[in-house]
Amino acid sequence: MSKYDKKFDEKLLGLEKINPSLKERYEKEMKNMLEKKLTGWTKVSQYVSLIMGLGFAVLFGTFAVIAPKEFPLWGRSIFALGALFGLVLIIVQVSILKKGKLDLKKDEIAGAGLGWAFIVIVATIVLVFSGKLSDRIVAVQMLVNLIFFEIAAAVGLIKAFIQRSELNTREKLLEIELHLAELSEKFESKK
Repeated sequence: MSKYDKKFDEKLLGLEKINPSLKERYEKEMKNMLEKKLTGWTKVSQYVSLIMGLGFAVLFGTFAVIAPKEFPLWGRSIFALGALFGLVLIIVQVSILKKGKLDLKKDEIAGAGLGWAFIVIVATIVLVFSGKLSDRIVAVQMLVNLIFFEIAAAVGLIKAFIQRSELNTREKLLEIELHLAELSEKFESKK
C-alpha cells in the first residue's frame, strides 16, 4: 500500500459518521477497561502505600536531620532523598484515594517509575561516594545489596510497561470492534 492509499483511507474514515449509541458503548467500555474502582483489597493496598510513604518521609527525614556530625553528607542526602520519595508517594496515593479509582494506564506506571527512579538515584549516589569509605568491603556490600533492589524495581517497571502495552492493544481492538459494528450496521441498513 502506498502513502497515497493510506492517506486516502484515513480521509475516508474521517468522513465516516459515528453512531452515537455505539460511540457511547465504546467510551463506556474504554472507561471500564482503563479505570479500576477502589474496593476491598485495592483500597487497602492504597492505604498501605500511603502509610508507607508517611513512614518513609518521617523515618528518613528524621535520620537526615539527627544523623551525627561524622555521618557523611552523601549519606544524609540519601536519607533526604528517601524523605522526598515518601512525600511524593503520599501525594500520589492521596490523589488516587481522592479519585476513588485507579487509572490503570497512568497510575501503575507512575508508581513503578517512582520506585525505579528512587533506586537508581540512590545507587548512583552510593556508586559515586562508596569509594570514599575507608572499609572497601562495606562499599562493595552496599553496591551488591543495591543491585537486588535495582532488579526488583526494574521488574516492577517492566511489568507496568507490559500492562500498559496490553491496555493499548485492548484499546485498539475495542476501536476496531466499534468500526466493525458501525460498518455492519450500515451494511444491514442498506439491504
